[in-house]
Amino acid sequence: MKNFHRLTVLFLLLFTVFMSAQNENVQTIAEINPPNPDPSGIAVSSDNRVFLGFPRHADNHTEFALAELKEGKLFPWPNQEYIYPSSQPYKDWLVSPHGMFMDKNDVLWILDDGKRAGIKEIPLGAAKVVAIDIKTKKILHVLVIPKPVLSDDSHYNDLRVDLSHGKEGTVYIANSGFGKRFSLVVMDVATGKTKEVLLNHDSTSPEPGFMAFLEGDSRVMEGDDKSFPNGGADGISISPDEKTLYWTTISGRNLYSLPTDLLSNFKSTEKQIEDALLFEGQHPACDGLAEDEKGNIYFGSFEQQSIVKRLADKNVYRVISHDKENYVWPDGLAYRNGFVYVTLGQWNRLPGFNGGKDLRKPPYQVVKIKVNE
Repeated sequence: MKNFHRLTVLFLLLFTVFMSAQNENVQTIAEINPPNPDPSGIAVSSDNRVFLGFPRHADNHTEFALAELKEGKLFPWPNQEYIYPSSQPYKDWLVSPHGMFMDKNDVLWILDDGKRAGIKEIPLGAAKVVAIDIKTKKILHVLVIPKPVLSDDSHYNDLRVDLSHGKEGTVYIANSGFGKRFSLVVMDVATGKTKEVLLNHDSTSPEPGFMAFLEGDSRVMEGDDKSFPNGGADGISISPDEKTLYWTTISGRNLYSLPTDLLSNFKSTEKQIEDALLFEGQHPACDGLAEDEKGNIYFGSFEQQSIVKRLADKNVYRVISHDKENYVWPDGLAYRNGFVYVTLGQWNRLPGFNGGKDLRKPPYQVVKIKVNE
């Protein structure tokens, strides 16, 4: 028995040292307080410029929707007229930017889900993909999600851009659903042509009976009773060679993939897409994903309050950072130059999930984590 206690103490000591060493690699780069809203999307350029998105789907705020982060301070970007609520046509301003992605040319791609809290309708033009050259601030593309793909029951959550297919590229969108509509959306950049695939398919829908442990409390998804953030296709990632697209559901633990040759082809049938779909194993329940140049994928694991790395071409996971106090709901992730950047959301603390009580505790943090090989 004495040996058992000694081993237990030794294990706890080693675990504490391990976690402390991990968190030495973490730097808080922003602490955001009201009236500034809490961020979700994040993207980082080749020269480490950081951009943050502030959606309005959970809080219909009147502050800026997009900003650049410089030395811990927020600077509205690219201009005042584009990022504050406006009477202009919806396609001409950012309504509720959610997922963000920086391509290899330092073009910032922004997914506007078009949704505002308290308003069921997503007006035509509000849900869109916008591409901005960060060097010139020039808007290069505005791709409006058209009807019948556009639906008030959709939640256009995150995106990836594939520059190897299509004349000017192809956009892949994860639709996690505000109602009961879950799917992937594909858009051709040059033509704006749009299709919705895997609509309410098992791979894009919440897993039945999904249960999550959040801050030590079990939450069960039962029918329309929403006691925590839940939904379908959410985290999305693309391989370095742009040949494979990966995605997860926010209410599930399965990772799936499809070849982009097939997915980007507008002549591909639904059956061909379903037949080509691959199950890539299970993962920690998560929100956002990020990928590096080696094909490793990073997960914001909300149950373990950790950032987790999946090794390329292997179903092997490693914790790269853990913080019980601050990693309440890791949300947007972005990788750049040896660091993973994370917006630390508190979405599970929103009033709608907690009997009308707002349990959020500002400041809202943004961190960057050194990735050790």
